[in-house]
Amino acid sequence: MKYSVRMQQFKAKAKAKAQAGLTLIETLVALAIFALVVGGALALFGSASSSQTTTQMTSDLSAIRAATKSLFFGQGGYGTVSLGEVLINGKKVPTTMPISGTAPNRVINHSQSGTVTVTGATSKFTVDVTNISTDVCIGLVGSTGWSDVKIGAAALISAFPVGPTVASTQCAATNPIAITFTSL
Repeated sequence: MKYSVRMQQFKAKAKAKAQAGLTLIETLVALAIFALVVGGALALFGSASSSQTTTQMTSDLSAIRAATKSLFFGQGGYGTVSLGEVLINGKKVPTTMPISGTAPNRVINHSQSGTVTVTGATSKFTVDVTNISTDVCIGLVGSTGWSDVKIGAAALISAFPVGPTVASTQCAATNPIAITFTSL
């Protein structure tokens, strides 16, 4: 009887040693799970990146709006000329917005490789932003503090906040998108 017990233990150990590695199916399952995790992480990164770009652009445009208002406070108007050089000389352009060219024709750029142009409109001013992607456009047009906004060739929007359905429809019409914001 001792012999048969020992023989069974020996066979069990030999069988365990034979199956110590991964089978092809187990390896494929592990690779599939790994691919799903990496795919999910990349999707989250893309979403976070878009959200961060929208937040940065909103912050930059708010800073441009506030700076323009502060430079012209008490002067009775903004004139009808480009105000970009005034903002640049007054060091009022956010550091996240690079400036290209040479004075007096310097250009304010933004993170999506487009431009930002500020122009006086007598008692108001406009901020034109070019080369905006659809996902960032949807987030930008909902920002408050503007009297109206025009997305590409679409009709002027004067009702704020702009709802996501309207923003999505108008922002998806063309790509890249130009947006014109008008100050309050």
